[in-house]
Amino acid sequence: MTTHAIVTLNISNPDTFADYRARAGEAMQKHGITALQLTKEPTRMEGTQEAPQMIVLLTADSRDAFEAWHSDPEFAAVHELRRASGEITIFLM
Repeated sequence: MTTHAIVTLNISNPDTFADYRARAGEAMQKHGITALQLTKEPTRMEGTQEAPQMIVLLTADSRDAFEAWHSDPEFAAVHELRRASGEITIFLM
């Protein structure tokens, strides 16, 4: 079943994030994950939580694809780059 992920990002280390972005595509492609939309100007419509610097909407054929991507030992260093880039949260839907 198609699964989406919402990724919120507040980048505090742009150089590390640039390195992550340069390497992330291979990991995503291996697991059939694609970015549907990205915004660097999210707008809060309701609530009090601050909007992140960036939001990305990802899609894959299944929840298993996201879990395999997230736990793939081949790309552990890539995931560490993402985590070291700032405050990043991934929600599966």
